[in-house]
Amino acid sequence: MFTLITVSCSLFLIGLTGWTVTTYFVRKDSQKFIKEELKNLSDIFKMFFVSLKSLIKVLAKASFSSDSSEDTPAESTGMDEQALTLVEAPSVEMPFKEDEDTALSSFSPELVEVITEEEEKVA
Repeated sequence: MFTLITVSCSLFLIGLTGWTVTTYFVRKDSQKFIKEELKNLSDIFKMFFVSLKSLIKVLAKASFSSDSSEDTPAESTGMDEQALTLVEAPSVEMPFKEDEDTALSSFSPELVEVITEEEEKVA
């Protein structure tokens, strides 16, 4: 069963890669969007592996330390209060204008359009 899942996932990834490469070279108008989505995917994988590495560190420290009950979560992850205060909360101003909303810049144009339509429906 595990082999079937592995083969299915591998075939899916190979097919998706081939489809992406073919579309990239055949349809020149899609290159910008494909590059943007691949960059987003790359950023997501980087953050995933950073989070996974952090989780493994926390689990290893909690599993292998003898006084784990005395540590606070900030101490067990290696974070201190100064590092936590360096992160500033983003300021939110309402109403948003599309050209000023930097949070949406990381999404695909189609998704931004859907979000904008939903915001207009609510307003």
